[in-house]
Order: sequence, then structure tokens, then C-alpha cells
Amino acid sequence: MKSTYITFQQEALFKLRENCYTAQNFCKKNQCILSLSAPTGAGKTIIMANLIEDILCGNAEYVAQENAVFLWLSGWPELNEQSLNKIYFNADKLTPGTLLSVREDSFDQEVFDDGKVYFLNTQKLSTSSNLTKARDGREYTIWQTIENTIASKRERFFLIIDEAHYGTTKYKGSDRPETIMQKFILGSKDDHLSPMPIIIGMSATMERFNNLIKGALATTLTPVVIKPKDVKDSGLLKDKIIIDNQKNGGLVMEMAILAEAVSDWMDKCSRWEKYCKEQGEQRMVRPILVIQVENSGGGGPSLTDLDECLKTIEGIVGHKFDVGEVVHSFGEPKTEISVHGLTVPYTEPSRIEESDKIKIVFFKESLSTGWDCPRAETMMSFRTAKDSTYIAQLMGRIVRTPLHRRVDTDEVLNNVHLFLPYFDQNTVENIVRDLNSEGIPSDIEANSKTQILQVSDQLRDVFDWFNEQQIITWQIKRERINNYLTSLFALTNLLRSGGWDAHVSKQTKYEILAMIKDFVKNLQNKGQYEDAIKNLRQGLHVINEYDNRNEGDITTVTEKVIEATEYDIEKNFKRAQAQLARQDLGMLYCKEYTIDTFVEHQLVFILYSKSNQAMLELENFAKKKFYDLQNKWRKAISSGEDKYKTKYDGIVAEGDETSQHSLRLMETISLPNGEDFKFESGHMFVDKDGKALFKLDSWEKEILEEERKRPDFVCWIRNQQNKDWALCIKYEMDGKVKSFYPDFIIIRKENGSYAVDLLEPHNPAYKDNYAKTKGLYQYLKDEKGISRAEIIRKEDNRFLRLNVGDSMIQHDVMNMRNDDDLNSLFRKYNP
Repeated sequence: MKSTYITFQQEALFKLRENCYTAQNFCKKNQCILSLSAPTGAGKTIIMANLIEDILCGNAEYVAQENAVFLWLSGWPELNEQSLNKIYFNADKLTPGTLLSVREDSFDQEVFDDGKVYFLNTQKLSTSSNLTKARDGREYTIWQTIENTIASKRERFFLIIDEAHYGTTKYKGSDRPETIMQKFILGSKDDHLSPMPIIIGMSATMERFNNLIKGALATTLTPVVIKPKDVKDSGLLKDKIIIDNQKNGGLVMEMAILAEAVSDWMDKCSRWEKYCKEQGEQRMVRPILVIQVENSGGGGPSLTDLDECLKTIEGIVGHKFDVGEVVHSFGEPKTEISVHGLTVPYTEPSRIEESDKIKIVFFKESLSTGWDCPRAETMMSFRTAKDSTYIAQLMGRIVRTPLHRRVDTDEVLNNVHLFLPYFDQNTVENIVRDLNSEGIPSDIEANSKTQILQVSDQLRDVFDWFNEQQIITWQIKRERINNYLTSLFALTNLLRSGGWDAHVSKQTKYEILAMIKDFVKNLQNKGQYEDAIKNLRQGLHVINEYDNRNEGDITTVTEKVIEATEYDIEKNFKRAQAQLARQDLGMLYCKEYTIDTFVEHQLVFILYSKSNQAMLELENFAKKKFYDLQNKWRKAISSGEDKYKTKYDGIVAEGDETSQHSLRLMETISLPNGEDFKFESGHMFVDKDGKALFKLDSWEKEILEEERKRPDFVCWIRNQQNKDWALCIKYEMDGKVKSFYPDFIIIRKENGSYAVDLLEPHNPAYKDNYAKTKGLYQYLKDEKGISRAEIIRKEDNRFLRLNVGDSMIQHDVMNMRNDDDLNSLFRKYNP
């Protein structure tokens, strides 16, 4: 494949491939149904493309099935075209001519050809379609082609239902199909069509598909499910969907809000241009403003005043557009139209993303299917609140990130902005509900509750200095995604591809081969090798007898020794290779260390993978090397290009429940805002008016005021909890690892440079005081770049400060055992 796969995509692919293997055995007698359930943006089509490629071309675990046939079925022609293009772009092993659209005017075959992927949509299968009628010289209807392929290629004929909820309906207990899609599931007597032998359903929401297949007499395999959180953490989706709507009551200001949307789009254009130039991106991200208008009426293409829309946009932009920069994707008319004196051509939704010239897109309802446009950064809708479900479906098409990763320098570029003049706060909640039902895991935020802040021009040098320090921050996950071996090879491959260490991946593999060789020598020295290989090759076949007359007792009648076939050995060998991070270590071992036969090489590798002690030693080796490489290369990678830093952070985060990273502040951040938020001076990040607003409690205001009065004070940062750019410290409490974000980061002048302090005002009544203080102490053992790290509490109208960064205090903190000891330290150092 041409794409780099994220861990959850690799795991889903592996499970799907196993399920396909199982289905091919089951389907000889029964229909077999499997499914992929994944939220929007998970890369379902890319996963399926890799699955098709693995089946046709083979991989490390499975031999190629060059005679397999795939029928890709969807509800829309545009969705077919989009899927075909995605697979063509991503599957580099498929030869030209493998991917074929079934054309009404020319397709006429007895069976589908081996090794092909055919794309078909239900709109081509109506009773009036040429494909379904034997006329005009047609020898075979499409139903006959499908039935003949089932009859002759049953166990190698796969049906893939794309976006499985389109064209489906709830099962009503009938054995007769009620929709075209159901004909493939249940079969159709009217069309002389048998149920498809192997069906793969894929969708963001599988509920309707599951209702559909209840009527099928099929073996249903366990669905492969991708969690929304995994997709969100991967950076494939925008972090936030910001919704801008009017408050209840008052005038509906369509064009005023459109002007706001245009300003937001222009801001995104300049930010993306700056980011792409700084990062050396080969293709500039050119944002698109999409404008959803009302349906036609009154003789025009839309009830929305398109002339006034374009006039408003040009007024904000400051110039007129060229032909081709503004397009429409109306269902009708599919011809060019004139808007405010500009010729606006029609463009197919699936063609929008590929055209860098397009800047503005007018549409009605055509963009919810067959269209993925990560460049659509800003959307304006003139639709009313009754269209909330449709708008939620549309957001699934534009919430993807343009570079398939999170931007680490500008938080605004991780958001998509939706402007809804006809929605109030109540109807916006319907959007939120429908977004969740569509499986879109992005956070949803009202624009009025957010402020966008940028680095103050006066503090640019301080910002640059801070990021150069690469201060340690932690990421806390609830569970590990990978074992250490998988994470190790992901890291070594990154070091190789990024040019840091060209040989580390190969070196690691040979170190593991040496461990396998030592494992074999150890068995040979103990005289256990021959018996181990023999016992692995042979097994006991136990025959039990169930006595129905004697209360159902089960007794062993006989035991019989059987020997594994080469097929059994080959299959277990592939499983062992998959177990060891799918790095072809087994094949490399067989090549490097010749014994007598290739089968014996395979048995040795299988034996190694089944040894609990050997696997424990391998995991410990991988863990040590994984962390050694992290410590060696963390700063070098984190100071490099964003694309490598993002990959590194993902690898490290998936390698353990807690992972260490380099903190890098973004140039643009978003923070909460509200009516009771007040201006606080000295913040590193400010809005366009040079201000930043905060809601501080009385402790925080007093502490901040004390800091600003210091002669060495430079600036401060609100260390907002759970932000990607915020400093996180790990601590343990109640047997669990938790995250801790000190409230304030203070930057001071010190010895001709700057110093970083951490301040945490903390109520002594909270039960986490001791645990957080211990966690701060452990953090400072690794991070030497913090000058002062204070836990602060208030007693008798004065602040008591405990600087855990002080060497003398650190010694006492190291020896404290509970809250009483902590309280004693506050009294000792604040007499």
C-alpha cells in the first residue's frame, strides 16, 4: 500500500483478513456475513483497499488468491467513483484494469472475471435499468451474471456493501427482499438470485445493517469495531467542530453571519499558507468555503439569494473571483449558472477536492455522499433547524484533517467552523445529538465560549526559547494499544524513514534472531531440542464418549497420535510471524540459520513464539530498546518536521499507558471564554486586541498578582487542562496513574536568559495533595529545566509555598509518606 497505516487500522485489517479466511470455509454450505464498524474518518475505504490487495496479492500470513472476485456495492454513483479512486490511489499492487465500474451501456458477461473488483450502485439496478433487462442485444442480465458467479466461484466471491446503512431498511420478518440491497442479502426469487455467499458490510453506524441481516439464514462473524476514541487520538479528524449560531430571538442576520464565515475562511487560508511553507509541504492546503443554500423555487436555482451571497463574499475578500474559483454542485441544474455577473460552473462533488482552483462551493444536498473534502474548513448553511440530521451527515464529510494528522503549531487549524444563522441554542443541541449518532467523535463547541489567542508580538523570542527547551510532558492513556515489540519496530522504521538512523531497524531484527538462536542452543544443551520439535509436530487426538444413559457422563475412550501436515505448520508459522510484530522475522530466521529442512526452521520459530519465557525475555528486550531509543532521539525528532513529530508522538503514546513527550507550545491556541471572564495582563497569548480573558478564583488572582510584581517576571501561561499543548505531569493515587496540570506556567528572567516555573494553588482539603506533590517530585527528577515548582495553599490570609524544585525540600518530599508529612513540610518551610 502507498499509505502509512495507523495501529487501529492495522489491527482492523488483520481481524478482517482472519474473518475472510473463516468465511471462505463456512460459505461452502452457508452464507457468511462479516462487518467493519468504524466512525467517520477512520479510513474504512483504505482498510478495505488493503484487504482486497492482501487477498488478491497475498501477504506474510496468507497466500495470494489471484482468482478472487469482488463486487463493491453502494447506494450512489458518486460514492462508487470516490471509492474506486481511493482504492486506485492507495493500492499499489493492483494491476491496471483490476478496478472496473459496471456500465449500463456496455457490461454484458456470463460471470465476473477473476482478480477483478467491480463497482455497482443500487441506482443501476432498478427495474427500468438496462442492466436488469435482457433486451437490446444484451445476452446476460446483471442478476444472471451475479448468480453465475455465485455458482462457479462461490467461496472466492466477495460482496462489499459500502456505507451499509444507505439503501437498507428495518427487517420486517419477511423472507422476500423489500429493497434492492436486500436482494443481495436474502436472495430474490423474482430475479433468480441466490443470497451472496460472503458479505462484508462497512459503515460508521451498523445498526440498520444489523437489522437488515436479521432476515438472513447466515453465519454472522464477530464485527470488527474501531473505537471513536482511537480515531480522535490519531489526528485523522479535526479536534473540534465550532458551531456559530444566533441567540434566541432577534433578527436573522443571514449576510452578516455569511460575512463572519468569509472572514473565518480567509483567516484559515492565511494560516494554512504559513504553516505549509514553514513545514515544506509538497502540496499547499487551500481551504474551501462551502455554502449550503435552500432548494430551488420561484424559477431560480435556489430560494437563497445567490447574487447577494457572492456580492457579500466579494465585499469581504476585496476582489472579484475568476471563473472556476466559485462552483456549484446542485443536483439541478447540472450546468453552469450566472451569479452576480460571474459564470459559476457545475462540478461533481467527488471532483471538488482534487481542484486547487476551487475556493467557494454552493450546494444544496448533494455533498452528503460521494464526497470527502478535508479542505472544507468553513461551512455556512442557510438551511433551517429541521435539517439538523442532514447537516450532521454533511459534517462527517468535512471533519477530516487535510494532512491526515493534527497540526502542532496552530490550534485553529485543528478545528472546522460551522455557521448556522437559522439555529438557536436549542436546535444546535439537535446537531450535537445527530453528530453523535453519525459516529463523529470530534468535540463540539459553541463559538461564543471560545477565544482564539496568538503569541504576543512582544513575547515571540520568549516563545521560541521556551519551545527550544523541549520540557518533558506526559500523555496518559487508559490502556496500551501496542505491545513493546510492535512499538519498537514502529519507532525504528520512523528513525530509518526520517534519516536519523538508517540501520537501526535491521540491527534490531538481527538482535532478535540472535535471541532465537540462543533459545535453540539452550534447548540443545539441555537435551530437550529433539523432543520439543517432535512434540510440536505431533499431537494427541483425544476421542471422548458421551453416555446418554448414565447421566451424561463423558469418558475418554482412546488417544491417538496424529502428525501436523505442512499446511498446519505453514498456518501456525504465519500466526507466529504475526505475533512477532509482523516483521517477517520467521522468514528472516529461516534464511539466516539453516538446519536441515525449511519445515524444521518453521517449527523452531513456532516453538520460540510459544515459549512463555522466551516471549517474556523478548518483551523485556523490546521495552528496554524502545525507551533507550526514545531517550536518545526524542529531542531531535521533536525539533524536526511536524509530520515526523506527529508520527513519533503517536508511536510513543501507543507503546504504553504513560508516555513521555517534548512540550511544544502552539503559536495559536483556544481557551474558554464567557460573560464573567476578565482581562488579565502579562499572558503570553493574546487576541487581536492584545488581550486575554480568564475566570480566576480569588487564590489564583492573588498569586498571579504576586508573580507579576516580581522584578524578574516576564509572562505567564494558563496551563489549560487536557490541551495538547499543555504541560502534563503524571502521578499515582489509589493504584491508578492520573494526570496533573499545574495551573500556571511562569517565565522569568534569570542569568541573562529565561527560567520556567510551575505554580499549583491547591486546596489542602483535597485528598490528592500528597499524591500530586510526589508526582511533581518524580517529574523534576527527569526534567531539570524547571527552576521553581510550587504547591501553594492558603492559611491565615497568607500563602504557604512548597518549592519541590528546591534541593533541600526535595530530600524531605522524597521521604514523606502521607498527608501528615506533607502538612509538616508546609509548616517547616513557611514558619
